[in-house]
Amino acid sequence: MSNVRTLKDIKDRGYRLGSTYEQELEKKLRSTIDYNSEIIDYNEKLQAENSEFQRSYADIVNKTSQLNVSSTELRSKFISERRSRIELEAKHSAELKSLKSNIKSLKRERTLAQKASSANKIQILSLEAKIRELEGKLEDIDLERTYHNLDVMGGVVEEQVQISSSDPKEIDSLRLELERAKEDLNSKEYIIECMEKGIESSNSIFRREIDALYSARSKLREENMSFRDQLELKEKPRGASHNEVDPLPPPMNNSLQLGPKGILPTLDPTISVGGAEAVPLLATTPIIASSASLISPMVMYSILALLLIAVIWFVVRKCWNSWKKSNTEYPPNRNYFLSSPGISEAGLYDQRPEDRR
Repeated sequence: MSNVRTLKDIKDRGYRLGSTYEQELEKKLRSTIDYNSEIIDYNEKLQAENSEFQRSYADIVNKTSQLNVSSTELRSKFISERRSRIELEAKHSAELKSLKSNIKSLKRERTLAQKASSANKIQILSLEAKIRELEGKLEDIDLERTYHNLDVMGGVVEEQVQISSSDPKEIDSLRLELERAKEDLNSKEYIIECMEKGIESSNSIFRREIDALYSARSKLREENMSFRDQLELKEKPRGASHNEVDPLPPPMNNSLQLGPKGILPTLDPTISVGGAEAVPLLATTPIIASSASLISPMVMYSILALLLIAVIWFVVRKCWNSWKKSNTEYPPNRNYFLSSPGISEAGLYDQRPEDRR
């Protein structure tokens, strides 16, 4: 053991200075003090956290209570909305049923209205027929009055009684014949108009075809000219290489010259090159074929157009003559009526319209 030294100045302290036990106690004291301070700080922190937790818990409780209230409100709203929806569905179903019933009733009313309209049309037609009959009777009465006045002026009263008894039937027959003649005239005028329209349409078609043929002919002319130019360009280097080359014959498209009797002149199809004869490739043969193929359909179309016009004119002429004959001929009832005494003497109607002038 080491030597321990004591202090005599200290009043009976009873412990040794510089011992390890004292140092350990001081260290423990300091550590306890520090640990105590840490515990106090940690306790304060825990208390703060506890207060915050209590606050959050209170907030959570409040929120849960609010959520419960809102959930109850939502349930009540959902229940009320479901009830209202059920009520609306019931109302809509009732409205649909009422609309379907209304549609059925409207359809029935429509059918009834259609039947009523057809009945009204029939009534209107019957009324029109009655009105026409009454108008005819009034016209007959007016004619009888005029005939009576004429007979009174001529002095033939006894014969007028016989004529007046047979006048209405004859007048009705004459009116019917007049209506038939008017109907025939209208039908024939309609036929003539249709024929004229057909002639105009055929003429327009023929003109279009002729224009198309002329355009095709012009295109063929242009193609022949371009082909001839190409042949000339190809034959120029050949003529430069040889000594003598005869000129090409003239084109046979539109500048083709006729002979004195209207006959095409004969052309020599050979070309002499240095005394030798060679058969060239003539560019005029497709031109002749194309012009002939163009002229032949044009002639056919013109002949067909003339034939169609002649047939239409013949039909129109025949209809016109038949209509004219039907107008000039009088029925037997009318001849009897006109030949009755009193009417012929008065000169009111004459059988010959030419002498009436």
